[in-house]
Amino acid sequence: MDDADPIAAVFDHLTAEGGTAEGWARGETILGFGIGLRQADGRRTGERCLKVFVSRKRPRRGLADPIPASLIHAPSGRAVLIDVEEIRPPRPQNAAALTAPLGGNRNAIRADRLGAGWGSYGYLLRHRFDGRIYLLGSGHVLAGGPSPRIGDRVMIADGTPGGRPAARLVAWTTPVPSEAGFPNQVDAALAEIVRPETVARLSGSLPNGISGDIRSGMRLDLSGAVSGRQRTTVVCERATLCFETEIPGIGRRRVGFRDQAFCRAVTQPGDSGASLVNDRGRAVGLHSWGSDGRADDGRGELSVFTPITTVLDAFTRTRELDLVTDTDVIAMPLDRPPVDDLDDAIDLVARTLYGEARREPPETRVAIAEVVYNRAIQRSPRFGLSVEAVCRQPDQFSCWNPGDPNRGRTLSISLCDPEIADCVTIARDLVAGRVGGLTLGADHFHHRRVSPSYSRQHAPCAQIGNYVFFNDIP
Repeated sequence: MDDADPIAAVFDHLTAEGGTAEGWARGETILGFGIGLRQADGRRTGERCLKVFVSRKRPRRGLADPIPASLIHAPSGRAVLIDVEEIRPPRPQNAAALTAPLGGNRNAIRADRLGAGWGSYGYLLRHRFDGRIYLLGSGHVLAGGPSPRIGDRVMIADGTPGGRPAARLVAWTTPVPSEAGFPNQVDAALAEIVRPETVARLSGSLPNGISGDIRSGMRLDLSGAVSGRQRTTVVCERATLCFETEIPGIGRRRVGFRDQAFCRAVTQPGDSGASLVNDRGRAVGLHSWGSDGRADDGRGELSVFTPITTVLDAFTRTRELDLVTDTDVIAMPLDRPPVDDLDDAIDLVARTLYGEARREPPETRVAIAEVVYNRAIQRSPRFGLSVEAVCRQPDQFSCWNPGDPNRGRTLSISLCDPEIADCVTIARDLVAGRVGGLTLGADHFHHRRVSPSYSRQHAPCAQIGNYVFFNDIP
């Protein structure tokens, strides 16, 4: 308990683990507590006070145990004023569908799962040893839905309805249901970026450091995928909050969060995961929820964010990660696909490219190599756990099918033959992790003259030579 700050001491008493002995504090309309600016006649004053957030105000005369106007801080004998504020329960600010496709200048992201909503990416993180780059976003965006899994694809907005593949989910927090108390702190998720061009695109707007200083009245800049960049004011520097939300695998339950902060901002569905930075450009928080308040247009009036120091602590206890700042020079490390035997992998890839596209222009062979790479890097039993397994997977590359007219020539040609030299070069680049972005992450392809059932409901992400490529086939 911080006895030097009576307001903080009373706040800690009311929100202590195990609940409070104060009967009025357990009222069914109470959503949470905070330290913020007092309101007078609907306007916030510069006076700090203890905030009590309720879903609706009721006349004191009708209450058996009304909220008091103040509490006495025993060690100092000072009275701590209480300000009761009515708010609507906050809602996750992810969007089932964006009102219009967002171009590449917006920070919109979504999980590549049925029914997943759009949100915002907040920050980039980097592994301090191997250099891998990660997106930091909201948990209910990147890991929402009934069954999130490690390896799920994450899409970024590029002007098309579904976006383009950019990263893969690696970790997230799952809220703990809580009929009483506030056991949760963070609603966030990490996704590892898998395409070099994604890093180049996202590194244009970075904070220049981290700040744990959050004070009522402080001005911040919030950057949401839908609302864009806007100025906002911190109205509650510390807060606890309870509300109902969907929990993956559990359903709709009541949850309680502690160590949050509130700001006054007009955020909208699609802004979950937005970054907040202070006047010095330092990262301060990660936005998650919005409360409609008195707004009539459906926009969030009160926005809830988690201090960035709390978010990073949740993910860096077991991971050597640092926030990427604008002083960092970042580049994607070479992500080498898994191979069982290097020479065998080069041999199989070169023959596959030759058998599939020997009469095609060189970029077609490069594009097919990207498909091999994108399948191998997933390390999935479906496609094969190594480069060699991907090439050998039955009924995936026609040149290996029994009875295919290209099979004999594919098997018999020597890798020293000039006719296959280009394929060998591409194969060496693939196993070294040197792949480009011709196909935007495609892991399926077929000749343009055929129409297999698996691709009929999907739009190609690229057409190169006589082949069409897809990156959105589950």
